[in-house]
Amino acid sequence: MRSFSSSILVAVLAIAARADSLDDVLARMDAAAKDFKSFTAKLTRNDYTAVLNESEQMTGTMAMRRTKNGMEALTQFDEPNPHAIYFSGRTVRVYSPRAKTVEIYDTGKLATTADRMMLLGFGVSTAELRKDYDVKRAGDETIGAAHTTHLELTPKSADIRKNYVTKIDLWIPDGQANPIQEKVTKPSKDYYLVTYSDPKLNPSLPDSAYILKTPPGVKELHP
Repeated sequence: MRSFSSSILVAVLAIAARADSLDDVLARMDAAAKDFKSFTAKLTRNDYTAVLNESEQMTGTMAMRRTKNGMEALTQFDEPNPHAIYFSGRTVRVYSPRAKTVEIYDTGKLATTADRMMLLGFGVSTAELRKDYDVKRAGDETIGAAHTTHLELTPKSADIRKNYVTKIDLWIPDGQANPIQEKVTKPSKDYYLVTYSDPKLNPSLPDSAYILKTPPGVKELHP
């Protein structure tokens, strides 16, 4: 029994020894942000609707990059509900191939906030992160085969917390700077959880990888 207890203690101490502090993780994120140009990955996204207590899972790919005018990102989802979301500057386009429509949204005054939210964990410096969020270390968790540090970000803006996002969670693997998983929770208690796989930082890709292309005849809508 004493030997068993000792083994547990050794295991606990080993985990504690390898655990990254908040400053360790933020230092790596800060260093990586300086070199960030672009990012691609496969993703699995779970959307949870609180009032219905239902979840919908989607898979797809993501490609985003920093441009002189801000962020540009293209996320493409597969069956059973194929669609694409394209973000550039202050404009968001949602393309539905089956309906042959593109919904166009103007993010307006939230364009800068949207830019920074998309870059969370990829191209945002520690100074910018702490300017917009209260950051705390929420613990250690294993995501897939990766041991990660769980960070919890709470927007400092009361308007953002009330109307858009109450909390953002990031899971950063040991020794790395970019999240393997991200969760965004809304005031309604709805949330979406994105898990990344096969991530590539600053890949060499053509411009077409980041831009939404639609076939002729697609109807533009302005909800």
